[in-house]
Amino acid sequence: MAVFRSSNIIANYNFPLNAALGLKELMSQIFDFMQQNSEYFAWAFGLVNILLGLLMYVNKQRHERDLKKLEQDLRFSADRRLKIFDLKAKQYGEYVTNLDEFGKKNQVDMPKRMQPIFEQYLKDFLAASELNDTEKERNVLAWFSTKITELVQEGAKDFLRLKSESNKLKLIATDEMLITFNDLENLTQESMDTTNEFLKNFAEIFSNPEDKRANNFQITSAQLGEKMKQVSEKLLQQMRSELRDI
Repeated sequence: MAVFRSSNIIANYNFPLNAALGLKELMSQIFDFMQQNSEYFAWAFGLVNILLGLLMYVNKQRHERDLKKLEQDLRFSADRRLKIFDLKAKQYGEYVTNLDEFGKKNQVDMPKRMQPIFEQYLKDFLAASELNDTEKERNVLAWFSTKITELVQEGAKDFLRLKSESNKLKLIATDEMLITFNDLENLTQESMDTTNEFLKNFAEIFSNPEDKRANNFQITSAQLGEKMKQVSEKLLQQMRSELRDI
């Protein structure tokens, strides 16, 4: 049994050596074969080199084409973002300008235009009252109503024009801006309705010194004005943020 184990070990030990000798002999045979067929192998190696060169050229052309396409895509993307930025910046700028003009007109210009109408109405109505001239009182009231209606209709047209512009912007606005647009429109509509209601009942309110609607109107108008200012500033910040993200 011991002799069997020793021979086994010797056989296992000689196996790598035998394999190496066999590989050396195989390589020698391949080398001799290549020497005997040198022209064939020269042609084969040349063909392989040509194919490798062609493959490298094709890969280079593909790489350059991919780089060119990537460059074109990046340039197109940059141009597209720039155009979107210019478009939105222009539309947002026009809307903000018109919104400021609308607020200025209703808070500054409109009261200035209404002041002489009120003064003329009070003057003529008191004069007619002192003379007990009811027909003149009716004429003065009709004149006053006509003037107020003209101002109200003008304000309504301005509001509808501004709302039309905001509707256009809603097509390109973010979801957050859509909510702010709607809040601003609702506040503006509420302010217009409050003013119209007060002007419609002005004569009745004026004839009753104890009527509290005038005081309530001033409080409500101030509150709505402050809310509209806050929402307008919020919308402006959202516009700036979106333009920065383009």
